[in-house]
Amino acid sequence: MEKERALLTLAVKQGGIVLRSQAMEAGVSTGTIDRRLASGRWTCFAKGAYRLLPLESELDVLRAAVTVLPAAVVSHGSAARLHGLDPANEGRPTVLVHTKTTHSFPGVTVRRCHDLADSHVDVAEGLRVTTTARTIVDLAGVAPVGVVARTLDSALTTGLTTLDQVDAVLHDVARRGKPGVVSIRTLIAERTGQDHSGSVLEARANKMVLDAGLDAKLEYPIPWDRSRRFDVAFPDHRLAVEWDSRSWHTQMGAFESDRQRDRDAVVHGWRVLRFTWSDVNNRPRHVISTIAAVVSGLVPSTGTVRNRVAGP
Repeated sequence: MEKERALLTLAVKQGGIVLRSQAMEAGVSTGTIDRRLASGRWTCFAKGAYRLLPLESELDVLRAAVTVLPAAVVSHGSAARLHGLDPANEGRPTVLVHTKTTHSFPGVTVRRCHDLADSHVDVAEGLRVTTTARTIVDLAGVAPVGVVARTLDSALTTGLTTLDQVDAVLHDVARRGKPGVVSIRTLIAERTGQDHSGSVLEARANKMVLDAGLDAKLEYPIPWDRSRRFDVAFPDHRLAVEWDSRSWHTQMGAFESDRQRDRDAVVHGWRVLRFTWSDVNNRPRHVISTIAAVVSGLVPSTGTVRNRVAGP
């Protein structure tokens, strides 16, 4: 009875799985193991591993996989979810193992690598898991850039990682031909935006506005402070648009300065719309339709939309 209770407790910790070696160490004989398998009480799940309890969740599957596979580390979308991120809502459980191994596990994507440094490994839910920064770099090699961008943004805004940490991991693993290197470098560059006037964000956003046929003035001098400029302005409508590329790399002083400029605009009868790089890259139709709604008078000074604005 004690042996059974101990094995069940262990199985709970390991997603419902116990290893043959663990059962024998607990005092279960090979004959008893064979009888339990024959009766269906236990199920042979993988080589040398038996299922005592059902695997009811992704976490159970990951615990089982890490138990069975040598030095396995939860990675990619599974790691993102363990860190509290959710890059694609659902996804096949995924782990990393060393390149030299050829193991597989039912229901799990087993990816191999040779560049997983100790500094790239964290612990979550009692499991070894890639750090947030390493997770994002790994995702860049297998997921659409939009998914990677949203995951990176979420990690940055919640403080789970920094651009410097992501860049450091990229430096550790980047090599010619490695999938995702170009895309993650581009995402980092877009968010660094050290030269705001020449940033990728501003160039892309300005072109988007002009291509939409909106009568915009670029780099428009602020009427009450000619030493400063709005990114985009519609003077006849007293509307300014700012491309907010400084969410993660700018010090608090610049953030406060932007907000003071917004308050000054209100005092002088102007409105300021701010859009992030995520808005511009992931929801361009929303950006244009919002600006167009204000310019056309669909959105009065109270901010209430008079008519439904078309487009997602």
